[in-house]
Amino acid sequence: MDSSSSGADKARRDSGSCGGSDDPLDIPGKGAPVERLKKWRQAALVLNASLRFRYTLDLKKEEQKEEVKKKFRAQAHVKRAVSRYKEAARVNVEPKETTDAAPHVDGALGFGIEVEQLTALTRDNNYSTLQKYGGISGIANMLKADTKKGTCGDDPDLKARQNAFGSNTYPRKKRSSFLAFVWDACNDLTLIILMVAAAVSLALGIVTEGIKEGWYDGASICFAVLLVVFVIGTTDYKQSLQFQNLNEEKQNIRLEVVRGGRRIKVSIYDLVVGDVVPLKIGDQVPADGILISGHSFCIDESSMTGESKIVNKDQKSLFMMSGCKVVDGYGTMLVTAVGINTQWGMLMADISEDSGVETPLQVRLNGVATFIGIIGLYVAVLVLIVLVARYFTGHTYNPDGSPQYVKGKMGVTIVVVAVPEGLPLAVTLTHAFSMRKMMRDKALVRSLSAFETVGSATTICTDKTGTLTLNQMFVTEAYFGGKKMVPTDNTEMLSASVLTMIIEGIAQNTSGSIFEPEDDQAPDVTGLPTEKAILSWGLQLGMKFNETRSKSSILQVSPFNSEKKRGGVAVHVVMGRSSPNDKLLFVKALKNKGHVVAVTGDSTNDAPALHEADIGLSMGIQGTEVAKESSDIVILDDNFASIVRVVRWGRSVYANIQKFIQFQLTVNVAALIINVVSIVSSGDVPLNAVQLLWVNLIMDTLGALALATEPPNNNLMQRPPVGRREPLITNIMWRNLLIMAFYQVAVLLTLNFDGQNLLQLKHDNHAHAEKVKHTFIFNTFVLCQVFNEFNARKPDELNVFKGITRNHLFLAIIAITVVLQVLIIEFLGKFTSTVRLSWQLWLVSIGLAFIR
Repeated sequence: MDSSSSGADKARRDSGSCGGSDDPLDIPGKGAPVERLKKWRQAALVLNASLRFRYTLDLKKEEQKEEVKKKFRAQAHVKRAVSRYKEAARVNVEPKETTDAAPHVDGALGFGIEVEQLTALTRDNNYSTLQKYGGISGIANMLKADTKKGTCGDDPDLKARQNAFGSNTYPRKKRSSFLAFVWDACNDLTLIILMVAAAVSLALGIVTEGIKEGWYDGASICFAVLLVVFVIGTTDYKQSLQFQNLNEEKQNIRLEVVRGGRRIKVSIYDLVVGDVVPLKIGDQVPADGILISGHSFCIDESSMTGESKIVNKDQKSLFMMSGCKVVDGYGTMLVTAVGINTQWGMLMADISEDSGVETPLQVRLNGVATFIGIIGLYVAVLVLIVLVARYFTGHTYNPDGSPQYVKGKMGVTIVVVAVPEGLPLAVTLTHAFSMRKMMRDKALVRSLSAFETVGSATTICTDKTGTLTLNQMFVTEAYFGGKKMVPTDNTEMLSASVLTMIIEGIAQNTSGSIFEPEDDQAPDVTGLPTEKAILSWGLQLGMKFNETRSKSSILQVSPFNSEKKRGGVAVHVVMGRSSPNDKLLFVKALKNKGHVVAVTGDSTNDAPALHEADIGLSMGIQGTEVAKESSDIVILDDNFASIVRVVRWGRSVYANIQKFIQFQLTVNVAALIINVVSIVSSGDVPLNAVQLLWVNLIMDTLGALALATEPPNNNLMQRPPVGRREPLITNIMWRNLLIMAFYQVAVLLTLNFDGQNLLQLKHDNHAHAEKVKHTFIFNTFVLCQVFNEFNARKPDELNVFKGITRNHLFLAIIAITVVLQVLIIEFLGKFTSTVRLSWQLWLVSIGLAFIR
């Protein structure tokens, strides 16, 4: 699939280079170095860094992880060196007696060996102890397993193995409690300053107005701040749970095991000691174990040792470590340790997983938030200077004529409203929402960066087999001696010796398997699609799989791998039979031409292209673990239609972020201008601290929930891809933002300066009329934001209500906001410094908000 956009030529230029740009807010989507990530955090003044960066990668924890890995790998090297030394000594020094007794074995819950003995055997690579136990067969007997048929596999047996040897799960970092997230939210510096200002306000209010009336202002601010803290803590807590669940889903690998003589697929978490696991190129070693048999079987142990050296596994090197990858050949292993008892489990016990993320869009939005926050800080300082000046020059009075104390908390509140902390939150919300929905659409997101980028994809390079087709193969033609066999199972045209040789070749020349039930049920064929096709054909020829394999033995195997897979198909049409290097060069060429490239793949030889691409898409059913780990998104049903849905969701993420940016910046601009102009001109503020905190809650949290969770629509796929270098705030967004902000500022400032006359309050008591005017301004401003959310849904369409009934969450948030606003105006006036409005003023307020 190939499409273009006006920004495609510039979309990828320099983005693959970490040092290609001096902009600290421009980081690559893949492989960003730690130094670059540190640089953008230090690019500008941030008042509340802990809160601002709460959704990004914790660089300090990442450094600690690397230190732990280095220590662990050093220990692994030492143990391996000691083991090799002992083994060399055992081989080179002729023992005086060869009748060493086997180690004493107590057994565990009916098994013939203890978990500590098994763990030590694998951890220390102790060959001499293995021989004393009777070799692999002896260990299998102790574990009540068979090296060919595996375990019996019934529930009581699996439960007994888990009780005796543990389950294949690793210790997880203890989830932070809800109160911990609330405490983190309390660390916001601006909110702390506001709480201090509230305490001062409370004290001054009690002194000047008495305890009966003077506590409302300070207590109201305290309550509003606590409400904001509670909402932030709740949101963060829920997002944390959601990302942890998604991380667990990413690690839930499905693998083949042999139980009761039959190959079945199970979750890696259900693996038990004694299981026999077949392994092939691209698989991950799921637990510690011992090699039973293998052919040209090579393992990449770099994840454990830190060395990129490939290790050949044979009868001289039997022990296998979990977490390693099979890079060549095939074989079977006997599981001897799972979970925390594996070497990988020991490493995981010392490393706490972090669900922090780092995406280019987050970085850019943090840059926007920082820039606007600095403006807000300057404005707040200006407001404070004006208030102090008016106080000392005697130009600021209470309604009773007494000098009014300086409302420093107003300056702090302006900072709270001016800093758009909701921008980073909106990214996280839309990620979490979209990822959850995409799981239903059969796509698992492994990398949030690619999730953002996939909406900008201009080219998708795909394999034919397994993606455009069903990855099911059949033998349709067979030729012998130049003659075509018709039909393909017509054995009458073959001599008995030729048929025997063909059947023997099929049975032995495979890493697949056939389970032959004792009843009359059809045999169960497992393996790669090509193997399954040939094995099924062998069954048609009359092959008895297990019987045929037992009659002969394998002397030498030359396994099929990517280096033997060449040519045949034009690379620009389908890359299914091209070499790994061909695919890699093709992807690089497209990127150099400015394309944003997505690549699909399912085999180990696809890994380089998947890793190089802007977005790697691997297949969940037929894909190898190497391919999945090199990819950014796993297509769980191996269906190309799911890839289209992924692109649709990616575009939706970008569009939702733009909607929220337009909404929030409109509120920022309007609130700042209204309060600053009012304070500078008259020393009066139409929106007080508590009211602004309520607006901040609507703007940052409720607005993010409403707009960041808008589901995708079909119009998204009618648009060209958005170049990643194109500005986040488009010309249409600037137009909408400025028009709406100007309207709000014009209407509300007019009401502020001539509200008593326009609202026909001249005949009312002056103090009450001022309260009614300020209440009306506050109510109209909030309702403007409610209708602003509708406008932001469809920034480039006239009908902003189109499809509104499909988004139930949006409607619920709008309803909650309106209900709370009514409660504030009608019943909580003591705390918000408002009074009840007549139904006529409510209608006028709604009308003014609706016009925009």
